[in-house]
Amino acid sequence: MTAIVNDDRSTGTELLEHRGYQIRLTHAGLEWIAAVALPEQRPTLIMASDREAAIAKAYEWIELQQKEHHAGSN
Repeated sequence: MTAIVNDDRSTGTELLEHRGYQIRLTHAGLEWIAAVALPEQRPTLIMASDREAAIAKAYEWIELQQKEHHAGSN
């Protein structure tokens, strides 16, 4: 489940949570940047041409991380 934690339009940053990961969305020029990380970890940066694409790519990356984590624990 995804939750909007903080939506600060004045700074242009939106914070979402998905499966324990934090997704910080920022509109930077012509692109959107999603910084994706578990709390207290260094983020992975994902760039996309629009907000929805950035969120979709972030979700896809999170799912891949969880699959790799589960495969490594078997």
